[in-house]
Amino acid sequence: MNYKTPGVYVEEQGKFPPSVAQVETAIPAFIGYTEDGPKNKPTRIASMLEYEELFGKANQEIFAVAFKDGVATAMPTKVSDFKMYYAMQMYFANGGGPCYIVSVGDYKSPEAVDAPTPAEAFLSGLELLKKEDEPTLIVFPDLQSLVPSAADIAAAQDVVTTALNAKNVASAAKGIAGLVAGAVAGANVEAAVAAAVAKAAEFNVPNPNDLQIVGAKAGQTVVAAVKTAAAVNNATVATVKAAADEVADAFETDFTTASTMETDALAASSIVTARAGDSVAVGKIYALYSKALDQAELLKDRFVIMDVLEDAADFRDKVSSTGLKYGAAYYPKLKTVLSYDFKDADILVTGASGITTLADLKTVNSEMYNQAKKAIESTSVVLAPSSAIAGVYAKVDSTSGVWKSPANIGLSLVEAPAVKISNKEQDLLNVDATSGKSINAIRTFTGKGNLVWGARTLDGNSNEWRYISVRRFFNMVEESVKKATERFVFEPNTANTWARVQTMIENYLDQQWRDGALAGSKPEEAYYVSVGLYKTMSAQDILEGRMNIEIGMAAVRPAEFIVLNFSHKLQEA
Repeated sequence: MNYKTPGVYVEEQGKFPPSVAQVETAIPAFIGYTEDGPKNKPTRIASMLEYEELFGKANQEIFAVAFKDGVATAMPTKVSDFKMYYAMQMYFANGGGPCYIVSVGDYKSPEAVDAPTPAEAFLSGLELLKKEDEPTLIVFPDLQSLVPSAADIAAAQDVVTTALNAKNVASAAKGIAGLVAGAVAGANVEAAVAAAVAKAAEFNVPNPNDLQIVGAKAGQTVVAAVKTAAAVNNATVATVKAAADEVADAFETDFTTASTMETDALAASSIVTARAGDSVAVGKIYALYSKALDQAELLKDRFVIMDVLEDAADFRDKVSSTGLKYGAAYYPKLKTVLSYDFKDADILVTGASGITTLADLKTVNSEMYNQAKKAIESTSVVLAPSSAIAGVYAKVDSTSGVWKSPANIGLSLVEAPAVKISNKEQDLLNVDATSGKSINAIRTFTGKGNLVWGARTLDGNSNEWRYISVRRFFNMVEESVKKATERFVFEPNTANTWARVQTMIENYLDQQWRDGALAGSKPEEAYYVSVGLYKTMSAQDILEGRMNIEIGMAAVRPAEFIVLNFSHKLQEA
């Protein structure tokens, strides 16, 4: 320094080299619909209690409870499409920690006029997430239920076409009414109600409130009449059928005289056409992520946890067209032991001496009320597995390290996979010679419970990026080193700076090797860092302001196949 004024000066000399600070590896972002809370704004939370305070609870479910021989049985009349709340329960139960919530709307948003489709809303949420640096995982809990598949849309269009051709909406209602007593000879009241519910389900389509398909509305109205008639004292099959016929006749009269059926069906047809784009929404989301990878944009270090849509073959076809390599797919859905969220006043009750709702039953017979409530709470919630897997990622990262495969881990709050698969069936999922899109399975093993039984990325045929742990470990090192080397931007591109950068990265990789993330019995077998003139840079590179650093790492890989060889040993004495 150039001292000009007399006095005492203190100079602090920096002796320690710069270091690499490791970035977070398991901070997921959940994109979907919530009851309340800030919309279209990524919000960081750290617990389930914080989620409930900010974003509310689950969408209220509606159940039908029937009493027969003193035993209560419950079934949901329509399962909610919104799974964010249940997904968060699964995430925190399986080891999840801090995460981001991107609410793209409340539970009424998809029904609003001129509202974006769920696919458009998810894509906008993904764009918002690009502005946040911390999230490393991306999850779409509502993707499967709110984005209909091509088969769903085709079925909906068939319903509309049938209604337009017949020009008589009463055909749906009449079909259900005729089945109530005619399905089986000598049917009892409970069987009649079950028959009506089953028949009405044939008319249900994705998002019936959005599509407004009159066949579904007719079926639901008849079922409501059947349940009401069945709840009356001394109800018989004949009286239940009479109620169904009466409602069906009303449909026929009203729609025939008012001539509104064709108008409604045409409106439904236009909505179906508008929604048809949703069938490729998943492909669009994959394509956006794939584009970010290719162009090294802000999403490059994010890891999408994807749920298989439809069957494995369809899923592979969708992701193959996008070129996506690094996401992880899990199969199949999970039947969880979470409790549905419901209100007593919305629960329909039959076989309880004329009582029609659970709220009324609570004031009249507390024993039957408790039975009904227990029956509802024992009903399993079927979820896509992505949220549970995100929790497993967070748990493994905090207890072992990002280089440990998130596999052979038991799942909490899971009753069983909705579809159980065998070794032979998993063979076709784990290795796909054509597309290379491996799909990890969740399986039930006797005495062990429900385990994540797969550790591959969608780039299953690649020797470099086949395993999730390898891909995520490289993501972590790349991001950590990138942030640490930003301090050297505009520093002199000389040997002194190169030595400091090389030492900084080598110290970081040495610690990773000592922690068990890199293979090799000594450091030089585990990693190398090269930087310098005539090593990684030419004189032209230096003139153009480029500092090229080459980093090689021998990442540990999972023992996916353990082969035990047994042989007979000859007697030696």
